[in-house]
Amino acid sequence: MYSLVTFDDVERRDLEGEAPTLRSVGHALQSEEMRPAVWEYEAGEENAFHRQDQQEEFYVVLDGRFDVTIERGDDRDVLELRRNDFLVVPPESWRQFEAREPSTLLAVGAPNVPDDAILES
Repeated sequence: MYSLVTFDDVERRDLEGEAPTLRSVGHALQSEEMRPAVWEYEAGEENAFHRQDQQEEFYVVLDGRFDVTIERGDDRDVLELRRNDFLVVPPESWRQFEAREPSTLLAVGAPNVPDDAILES
């Protein structure tokens, strides 16, 4: 009928390299249609420049401040996102988040496709 989990009960995963810390909320909730995750960044930390193959992604800045690079074809924008800002990025657009200070980001991808990211080579 529904799934419920508290933030503190979602396991933190430190990924290899300089990646932010992941809390896989969707895995904890056993979400079927979307893929929510919370990313915790240190100041200056960034994720890999990537795009999704199928997922549209919805982002909410829960805390802190980011510079976000979004690129599609010949168009490239760098946006500043702050607490309570919302952003949607389609699968075809490349994106990268860099934290300007300790920051927390909610990312929700849909449909729920495992390993959907395509990294810049």
